[in-house]
Amino acid sequence: MAEALEGRKHVRFVAHVPIYIADGGGLVRKTVRLVSRDISAGGLCFETSRELPLDATSRVVISSLGHIPGPILILGRVAWRRPQPANGRYLVGVEFTDFENVSRERLLAEIEGWRA
Repeated sequence: MAEALEGRKHVRFVAHVPIYIADGGGLVRKTVRLVSRDISAGGLCFETSRELPLDATSRVVISSLGHIPGPILILGRVAWRRPQPANGRYLVGVEFTDFENVSRERLLAEIEGWRA
């Protein structure tokens, strides 16, 4: 299901894609297994119990996505976070900044194929 919101560069798609987020610096790294709420060629959104710092760098590993052989490694940064008072969790938006083993164009082509 596509969702076009004003001010967005990329159309977002509702997707429940398994992802792993590694954040932190130096010797401390935490990998969190999550399921995304939506994804686009520019980033993704997920819910978590952790208050991730804004602008924190993240390594997003998507275990599989359509016809793209996985795992997919994408570097990003925490662009926004919103507390969810109803459940004490956070919605977090990660902006993709660099693609390791898939191009932004290939990712976009795959998720745009979900429109049908």
